[in-house]
Amino acid sequence: MTATTTTSIAAMSSTPPSPPDHGGRNGTTPSPPSPSAESFSKFFESWIAEQTRDLAELRRAAASAPAAAAADDDDLRRLVDRVLGHYENYYRTKRAAAADDVLRMFTPSWTSTTENLYLWCGGWRPTAALHLLYAKSGIQLEHQLPNFLNGGSLVSDLGDLNADQLEAADQLQRRTIKREREIEDAAASAQEALATAKMVELAGGGGMDGEAMEREMEAKAEGMKRVLEMADGLRMETMRGVVALLLPGQAVHFLLAAAELHLAVHDFGRRKDGHAPPPPQQP
Repeated sequence: MTATTTTSIAAMSSTPPSPPDHGGRNGTTPSPPSPSAESFSKFFESWIAEQTRDLAELRRAAASAPAAAAADDDDLRRLVDRVLGHYENYYRTKRAAAADDVLRMFTPSWTSTTENLYLWCGGWRPTAALHLLYAKSGIQLEHQLPNFLNGGSLVSDLGDLNADQLEAADQLQRRTIKREREIEDAAASAQEALATAKMVELAGGGGMDGEAMEREMEAKAEGMKRVLEMADGLRMETMRGVVALLLPGQAVHFLLAAAELHLAVHDFGRRKDGHAPPPPQQP
């Protein structure tokens, strides 16, 4: 591999600051809709449409990146920042919806049964971002290898990760695994709280106090709400952490792979559940 300079896209701390509003084609993103004004299910549909638009832009950028001048790095950075801003907006809106009804975040009706099978604490497992990085890097390196062995140079995509970048990715993966275990412990504590003496007392005796049960269950739901906040925070932090160790063109390829994977699994699941037509057959 070449010794590509590992200038990161931006200096990002382990806990990212609140991002500026990035957006669609006019450069702005509206504030997250209130759960009372628009259901999260409806918002999720708009998020899928937005990610589809991002996918098209990322594909165009990835196709032109090999021939682009170094000055075009600024354009790629702006695209990467805009896509990350869309992810940030998604999690802000999700958090607002969870404050109103956290139960639906763990049993979502807006995703397919296939997607729900792989949920981890209300979403995708953060370390999956690192596995995606390694998988795409291997595929792109294999694609470039014949040209490289014949004396050519590697294109600056994920197949051209250097030793420093791989070391940074390994360290990020180790930190993320540690945080995942902490969240899993918090989830276990919140789930085990269902079997407290108070709950056993309320459930026993043949006559349940409905109001007391409602209060107790609401209190216990707060524990799962905190688990969701921690998990979503780690998801976004890991996404930003991966992008931070990549060059602009490489970050485009990573975000492209992430969007392709998410939308492909979402579309497959909807078709399997009977909610979407099958894709057109290849000629």
